Formats: sequence, structure tokens, C-alpha cells
Amino acid sequence: MFRKISFFLMSLAFMLSYTQVSYATDLVRVMIAGEDIDEDTIPRDSRVFKRVLGAISNSLVDEGFDVKDEAALTHETHIQGRTRRNDAELIQVAKDAGIDILVIFSIYPNIKSNANSVRATARIEGRLLEVNTGSRMGNFEAEPQQYQLIPKPYKRNDLLEGVGKLSRVIGQDVGAVLKTKLADAVDQKGGKIIEYTLIFNKFSQHEMVAMEDYLQMFSGYDSHRPTTNTLNTATHHEFWYKSSIDSTKLKKNLLKALDKLNMKGHISMSGVTYKVEKLAKSKVRKKKSDSEW
Repeated sequence: MFRKISFFLMSLAFMLSYTQVSYATDLVRVMIAGEDIDEDTIPRDSRVFKRVLGAISNSLVDEGFDVKDEAALTHETHIQGRTRRNDAELIQVAKDAGIDILVIFSIYPNIKSNANSVRATARIEGRLLEVNTGSRMGNFEAEPQQYQLIPKPYKRNDLLEGVGKLSRVIGQDVGAVLKTKLADAVDQKGGKIIEYTLIFNKFSQHEMVAMEDYLQMFSGYDSHRPTTNTLNTATHHEFWYKSSIDSTKLKKNLLKALDKLNMKGHISMSGVTYKVEKLAKSKVRKKKSDSEW
């Protein structure tokens, strides 16, 4: 009973001292990238790929998503113009650029032929990935119903030219699919649920219990649990923390919780990982006197 009353009073004091309710205000950073490691796909340096990429980007921008340009973010730090990249390279580039959601897609040209004619189209395959947590957010696939007539017999360049004339339609079809998938993931009530990793170092078990009470009080709180892939000890505690709170507000609340608990600490951030290092108070030791006076 005493613990329940203490927790209620502590919760009330915390809420009164920070009464403004705030939900996630960070607009997720989206980047669209082509995975063209498969030789059957259209490489990212082709005009067809660039047209499709542009149409997809425009669809998402029109819907209000914050779409980042890969070259603009990485031209000073990464080699540009690389083709036939695999998903591991794409994910690393997205992490380096501070991207939240990575849209990975591939373009497969497709031929429909009969005795009279040859028609070109393309199929788009891809997936959405939450970069910081590695969570898959679903796959998507699109193939337009339209076809483009090409010469018979045809060469690969004829096929690419035919697909290129359909690139705007292909990109718009993919954009329509992605708008729905992204909206379902992002436009949740109170903001997008984010899984943070919180690391508390040099906290005793009793101090950690008190800190957890505050973690549950933060606005946007969903759930938390100890991580299972790291070592948690009596003074080192790591949690997966799900919340719709944004990164800036989370740091402010952690600092405020330290203050309420009369603790000093240093907070460092890397992506969605926060490390809270408790700063110990220096002990004052005095030399014993040989004499009473």
C-alpha cells in the first residue's frame, strides 16, 4: 500500500511539473533505394530507374512524407554512382544517413509476346524496413496493366525504351501502394510507435526500480522489457522501450527523471539507442587526527 501511495504521489508531482502532453513530432525520414544486385533487374544508373524513382518520390512527397535524397545526404561521405548494390550496402547507407524507414525496390522488365507482336512492361518488387530496429514493415509488388509495343525482333535497349515510356505509370502505381503502407505504419494515434534501446549504467537495482516508474509515466509510453541479447547485471540494465514519444522529448524526460531522483548523469544517443551513465558523488575522506585537539 505504501509503495502504491508513493508511486501515485511521485506520478502526480512529475505530471504537474510537466503538464504539457506531447506526442511524437519527429516526421519519419524516408529514403527510397534501388536494389539491383540481380542482373535481371534494371540498374539504378539507367533513365528508366531514375524515372520510376522520381515518380515514387513525388507520390510520397505529395502525401506529406519526408523523403530524403540519398545523393544529397551522402555525396561528401560515400562513393556515388555505384550499381548492383545488395541490401546490406543499402541498409548501411541508410543508417549512415540517419534514415528511419528504407524503401527498397527492384525493377524487373517483362516481355509479353505472341505471333503478332511483342509488348514490354515491368514488375516492381520491394519491401519496407525500419532501419534502426531491423523490423520488416511488409513487402509490396506492382505491375501495370499497360504494355508498350516494341520492335520484333527486339534488343534489350528496345525493351528498356518500352519500359521507360511506362515508367511514370509504374512509379505512380508503386507510390499508391507505398502511401497506404507507410500511412498504416506512421499515422497511428499519438504518433508512430518506436522501439528504443535504453541502457542504464551504474544504477543499483533499487535505483532502477525507481527509474522504471518514471519510464512508465512518460507520455507516449507503450511497453518496456529487459533486453535478452545483452548482459544485465546489478548495476547495468538494458531495456527495449516502446513509445510514441519523439527523440528530443525522450532525452528531456530522462534528464528530468534524473533530477527528480536527485541523481546526476550523462546521456548519449546513437540512433534509437540511449545510454544513461550515472555519475557517482565524490566521497570526502578526512585524515584521522592523532590528538583530540
